[in-house]
Amino acid sequence: MIEAIKTIVAQAYRDTGLRIIQANTTAPKPPLPYAVYNITVSYTKDRGRPNVAAREEADALYLDYEDSFLVTISFNVYADRNEATIAQAKKLRQWFLFVGQVFLQDNGIAIVNVGNVENRTTFLVDSYEYKHGFDVQLRMTERVGVPIEWFNTVQGV
Repeated sequence: MIEAIKTIVAQAYRDTGLRIIQANTTAPKPPLPYAVYNITVSYTKDRGRPNVAAREEADALYLDYEDSFLVTISFNVYADRNEATIAQAKKLRQWFLFVGQVFLQDNGIAIVNVGNVENRTTFLVDSYEYKHGFDVQLRMTERVGVPIEWFNTVQGV
């Protein structure tokens, strides 16, 4: 999941030109404007039941478990002016709604919800930190495979 989100962020940067960094890190801040993402909910059970199926690969047999789940990511855009944060946040939001749709579909990710762009500006001692942001909820799939033994006969009881 983490790698998939990093891939999404990298593609959004390529398509929008807006630098996007992970929140809660000690990395230096990039020049304004930039965005920060934070995974606020890493796993919410999605509807339906998981799929369990056997898979043959080369000379081995595997039992695969596949389950879909929801992830919520919060984005905040920082800039030196309030208007710039609004414009950049809307641009990033449009990436999730339209521009990045093919990329997301090609990577097996579905958009469940894209929230409204909200004012998240904070007052810091003697100045404002201008930011606007929104939340995105994605549907992702996790797959786990374990090797299992072949069997040739079934014993009756």
